[in-house]
Amino acid sequence: MKIETLTNLIGGELLNSPYISEVTSFSDDILNVQRGCCFFAKKSEDIRQAIDKGAYAIISEKYENIIDKEIAWIKVESIQKAVVDIFKYENLKTKIYFCDEITAHIIDKSSLNKEVIILKTYEDLLKSLNFEYKFLITSNKDYCLLCPKVQTLDSKNIDLKKLSLFKSEYLNEEINLPFVYKEEFAKAIKFFEDNDLKYSLDFMLDRFKPVFVDALFREVGYGESSKVLITGIKNDEYFFNELNYLIENTKHAKTIIVNEYNKELLKNDFHFAMLVDFEIETKNLQNRSLF
Repeated sequence: MKIETLTNLIGGELLNSPYISEVTSFSDDILNVQRGCCFFAKKSEDIRQAIDKGAYAIISEKYENIIDKEIAWIKVESIQKAVVDIFKYENLKTKIYFCDEITAHIIDKSSLNKEVIILKTYEDLLKSLNFEYKFLITSNKDYCLLCPKVQTLDSKNIDLKKLSLFKSEYLNEEINLPFVYKEEFAKAIKFFEDNDLKYSLDFMLDRFKPVFVDALFREVGYGESSKVLITGIKNDEYFFNELNYLIENTKHAKTIIVNEYNKELLKNDFHFAMLVDFEIETKNLQNRSLF
C-alpha cells in the first residue's frame, strides 16, 4: 500500500517526508516484523528493533522521536481504529462468512489452512491484512459490517454417530466431538467442502472438554478415572442444550453443576462436574487452594 494512501485512509498525520513510498505488510507484534512492514507501535521501546528488522513505516498514537528519516512516521488518534479502516479498505471485495460461536470454534480447531482466519479481536483483523487470498470467519455481527459481502454458513446432512458423552464417529473415524455439537460440526464440514479446503478430524474443542481427575483432583489420562470435570462451559445460548445433553446421557451417574458460588459441591462425591463460567487449575486442588 502506498504511504500516501495509507496516511489518508487512516486519517493520520505524516510526520516526515520518507524516502520509501509503500509498505507490503502490517503487524503490531515485533516478532512478526519483516522488511517492508508497517509497524503499529504500542510501545516506544519496540520501535528501534522494528526498524532494525526492516519496518518501512511506524504508526503510533503519540509523537515519537524520528530516528530514521527514510521510513514513514505516522501519528494517529487510535491504532485500533486505524487497523479497522485499513481492514475495510483491503476487503472491499472479500466475502466474510458468518456463523455461530461454536461453529467458528470448530473451524478454527480443525482447519489446516492458514488462509482461514477467525475474526474475534482486532488483532485478527490485523492478521488478515497480510493475506491476499483468505477466508474470513466470524460470529461477531459487528465485524460483518466491515465487509460488503456476507454469507451465513448453513448445515448439511452428515452421518455422525455418538460413541460416548465426549466422542463421536465420522467417516469411520473416532473424533473428540460431543454429539451435542452435531449441527455446528455439519456447518463446518460444509464450509470446508464447499470451498475445497483441507481439515483435520484430530482436534479437541475448548468447550465441553473433559478433564479426568483422581480423588485428589490430580489430572489423569482420558478414561483413567470415574471423576470428570467438564470445562469451557458458559452460561449462554448453548448452555441449556449442553445441560440437557449431559443429563440425558448421565442418568445413572452422579452429576453436579458447579459455578463460582457453589464450588463447595466439588468436596462431595460425583462422577461428572460441569463447570459453568468457572475455571480451576487441577494442580492447585491438591493443596486445597480452591476452597
